[in-house]
Amino acid sequence: MKKCLACLLLFVMILSGCEMDPIPKGAVFGFAREIPEAEQAVRLQTVETAEQWLGCKESDGSFKPIIDLYNDHKPLAMDYAVKYTDQWCATFGSAVAIKCGITDIIPTECGCQRQIGLFDALGCWQEDDAYIPLPGDYIFYALGNKEDNNTAWSDHVGIVVGTWNEYIKVIEGNYNEAVSYRIIKVDDVKIRGYGLPDYASITE
Repeated sequence: MKKCLACLLLFVMILSGCEMDPIPKGAVFGFAREIPEAEQAVRLQTVETAEQWLGCKESDGSFKPIIDLYNDHKPLAMDYAVKYTDQWCATFGSAVAIKCGITDIIPTECGCQRQIGLFDALGCWQEDDAYIPLPGDYIFYALGNKEDNNTAWSDHVGIVVGTWNEYIKVIEGNYNEAVSYRIIKVDDVKIRGYGLPDYASITE
């Protein structure tokens, strides 16, 4: 009887155009592989710092302290003070680094493509499609990209919260004009690559 009810529910959802949520309640997003506990702790601290701003948004002005923190940090990238009307995803990622005191391993920038260049200069840029990110990695997107390539211009960035099976949970600034979570598949063509802060270097 229970099996019949489950089949009926599935049939009704298909007819109504609904999709079943592929991620069950209680799914834990975490580390895809084992790393030293000290490095885990620093990575999780970065994620937790980002999550302190979860829900801050443009509509009520609660995102402004993020911009202010970035602008108060000197030297300013490109000598440019971010305006409240600017796109602020990279500013958010940089503000997290500033708040954590780890700007030596996470270069501050207000532009995604320029921040990629800074990670690359540190030898910390990864664009291998087979790479599975860890919490605290910076994930860069080319949101309009429809081809699997590594040449598209990056227009968005977030911080990896963790992975579960083939899914990545990300926290992002300026996602729908707020600090919000995104769930994305590891093989999504919109992923441009990853900035990999050298967290191990600050745990030695």
